[in-house]
Parts: sequence; C-alpha cells; structure tokens
Amino acid sequence: MRKSTLATLVIMVLAAIMLPACGAKTALPCKAGLVTDVGKVNDGTFNQYAYMGLQKAEKDLGIGTKYIETQAQADYGKNIQSLVEQKCEIVIAVGFMMGDAIKEASGKYPDTKFAIVDNSASTLANVRGLVFSEDQAGYMAGALAASMTKSGTIAVVGGMEIPPVQKYVKGYEAGAKSIKADVAVKSVYIDTFTDRARGAEAAKSFMSEGADVIFGAGGQTGSGGIQAAAEAGAYVIGVDQDEFVTTFQNGGAPGADKIISSAMKRVDQAVFLTIKDVVDGKFTNGDMLYSAANGGIGLAPYNKADGAIPAEVKTKMEEILKGLKDGSITTGVTLN
Repeated sequence: MRKSTLATLVIMVLAAIMLPACGAKTALPCKAGLVTDVGKVNDGTFNQYAYMGLQKAEKDLGIGTKYIETQAQADYGKNIQSLVEQKCEIVIAVGFMMGDAIKEASGKYPDTKFAIVDNSASTLANVRGLVFSEDQAGYMAGALAASMTKSGTIAVVGGMEIPPVQKYVKGYEAGAKSIKADVAVKSVYIDTFTDRARGAEAAKSFMSEGADVIFGAGGQTGSGGIQAAAEAGAYVIGVDQDEFVTTFQNGGAPGADKIISSAMKRVDQAVFLTIKDVVDGKFTNGDMLYSAANGGIGLAPYNKADGAIPAEVKTKMEEILKGLKDGSITTGVTLN
C-alpha cells in the first residue's frame, strides 16, 4: 500500500473516532435533529421513545432528520451545535440535564428553533419545553403498587434527584397512600441514570426490608432495579415507556410475568407533534404540558401479569385515570 493511501486511511479512521455517534435517515435537508441524553437511541429509556417520535416524523411528514447519541454530559453543547451547523430547522434535546446547553444555544442561534424534553423553557423566545405530569403517572403507579402489595411495603428506585424524578417519586407515594393510608413507601435517589448495577443493588436492599412491589423511576438505573427485583420474585413497575417491551424484551426476558405495568409518558408523541408544528408553521415557544387530560401520561398494559391483577384493581385504575383526566382527582404533589 502506498504511504499516501495509508495516511489517508489513518486520518479517516481518526476522524470517525472523534465524531459523536450520529446518524441520518435520509439525504433530505435536515428539518429536525435530535440529541440524546447520555445513552443511545435503543437504550430502552426515553432516549429511545424520543427517537421513535423522530422516526415517525420522518416517515409521516416526509422530512430529513439527523440524530446524535451523547457519550458524556460534557458533550451536550457541541452536539447541539453540530446539528445547528448541519442546518436542522429544529434541534430537540432529550432530558432535563441539557437545560443549560439549550439556553446557551438559544441565545447563540436565535434563528434556530429548539425543544427540550423534561425541562421548562418558559422564558426563552425560540425554545419549546416538553413537560409532563410525572406526578400523575407516578400516582397511578403507586395506587397499583398499593393494591398489589401483600407485605404492606413498596419501594421506588429513583434516578438523579431532579424535578421529573421527584414528581414520579412523590406521586408514587401519594397514589399509594390514597389506596392504603398505612402502606410503607421506601425510596432512594441514585445520582446517575445509567448504572443498572446500582439500581439492582438498591432494589434487592428494599426487598430485604420487605418490599414486594418496586417501581423503577431512573432510566437504566431504575430498569436495572426492576429487572433484578422481578427475577427475584417481586412485582415491578417500569417508567417512561412500556418496559415489558424494552427491558423485558417483549416478554422474552426472565421476570417478564412480574412487570405489572409501567408509568408512561408519551415522549414519542410530544416529539412528533413538536416537529409537526414546525413543518406546519405552527411552532410556538413556551412550555407544552402533557398530562392525563391530553393522553400525555398513563399506565402501560398489564401484559403477562394481566391474570394476576384482580378485576376490582383494574376498575380502580380506570377510575383514577378518569379522575385525573377530568380534574376530580389531584395528586397534591408540590416541589419545594
């Protein structure tokens, strides 16, 4: 091989290594770009659901899209900038932790539209915040957990102690207490969303303290917790998406019969509708709230655990969802 050819190959390889993990589904100009939080678009967390919304927009709206998978929090800013420089009309950031990076980018690139999942953007002129009533989803999860516990003790493995996770955890306790005032609700916040082993350790610790229903509200950390708990025989509840499909491989993974539901928020729908607004010329800044009232949150199907859920519990869950939708039930959750 000639030296010049070898040198060219080396440069190409080094360039590929230095680039962020990214992709483009079409050769069309980029209408919408997506930057994940730390993790990949198939990681079973809401990174994946946000990506599903991007895919739907590409398919249904016939637009060009791009995405970048963030490797570390320090990369938020440069990943956002990369998509701006690739002329994406809107850049969507997945996750509360990207708030500072989006705020900086919005000022630096006033002609680009931005959106951020799980963070408020009420004061930024070119940013839409996609926010959810996690307390409502957590409330339903807690009511289901309290209805299914035999020990009288339930638990939640939370991720980082940020507002969306706090609302899940507080909602879970409120929902549980609405069913059984004396139920014991144990909880922990773990300072990462990507450590499945620490999530598993926390879940096992709760089980040793008597918890027989465990809610995972912390990305992959929570998923590790519910997977370990389910394999050990406890009932579990997933978060954000239907974890029966993701974490439990559509029923193919051990413990799949123990996941009784998931507290869902429709990140996919929020991302799709935001992109559609851009395509239709209807994009507005400010916060867009997704709640029980507009189908933004709810419980996933009972799946393989369906036969274990008493009919009266299913009826109660339907009543609670109806009450949350029409406002006759409120969670009472506030963040200090």
